[in-house]
Amino acid sequence: MPRLLLVLALALVSSVAAGCGGGDGSADDGSVSAVAAVYPLAWLAERVAPDAEVTLLTAGGAEAHDLDLTPSQRSAIETSDVVLYVGDIGYQPQVEEAVGAASGEVVALSDVAGDRVLRAAGDLHSDGEHAGEESGEHAGEESGEHGDEAIDAHMWFDAEIMAEVAERVGAAFAAADPSRAEMYRENAAGARDELMGVRGDLDDLLGGPCRLDEAVVSHQAYGYLLRPFGHTQHGVTGINPEAGASSAELAELVAEIRAQGIGHVLVEPVEGRSDAEVVAREAGVELLEVSPLDAVTDAEAGTAFPELLRQQARQFATALGCP
Repeated sequence: MPRLLLVLALALVSSVAAGCGGGDGSADDGSVSAVAAVYPLAWLAERVAPDAEVTLLTAGGAEAHDLDLTPSQRSAIETSDVVLYVGDIGYQPQVEEAVGAASGEVVALSDVAGDRVLRAAGDLHSDGEHAGEESGEHAGEESGEHGDEAIDAHMWFDAEIMAEVAERVGAAFAAADPSRAEMYRENAAGARDELMGVRGDLDDLLGGPCRLDEAVVSHQAYGYLLRPFGHTQHGVTGINPEAGASSAELAELVAEIRAQGIGHVLVEPVEGRSDAEVVAREAGVELLEVSPLDAVTDAEAGTAFPELLRQQARQFATALGCP
């Protein structure tokens, strides 16, 4: 009888341990789960933790701004081992609300960016005196969306910020899955170095003398890409892509393009496209395709984030007349 009791006790201990997943935050099969709110963060998660099960909330190119979560997405945020999101900045309110109930490790892009976060002006068609506001300013400076300051969420266009995020993501996976902590940290260091290499490439593309210092864009999303190199953006729409422009504003922008000898309008697949096409047609200039990279197609995802970042910089270099 004592031997039977011992066997039963050992079986019970084994069952409890299995149900707890080993107590290291990983799934029963040893895998780690992660949720990423935007594509650049999903790429980073897969780069740091290639064996992880990563859920991208904007998979298939779904609209990233003001994302409406499904019940399964909300559950994934609450239960995944690692959650990567843009931050509590009003960019994805439902995501930000769900993150409050997350049980895993959480990394916020805006927390890493800190005082490098840009504020974007809502005055869609300013003259040169306000060009700095168009590209976004630091958090303490004056600008605003119809009188209110709006945070520019597109921090992934700053390769230096993303390099620091890589290290934070490595630490998050290491905390969630200590048994493979060294691998996560090594992969994070590799991603950091890769992104700093991209930063050097961006300097080669945009850091030299360019014919223009302002680019006309369909959607004001590229301040983090342009500002480190002294360039600004003039948005057909502002940081909030739902804000439209009047006919008078579009005519004013057409006149500005002609006066400054601007030869291109950079246009996204969706945001602000119709107005940008009108402006380009009336001004007699070419359209150049760009992407904000928060949500990408499956084909674009196959290219990987660092090369996609370079591609956007090449388009801006063409528009700005950089050598």
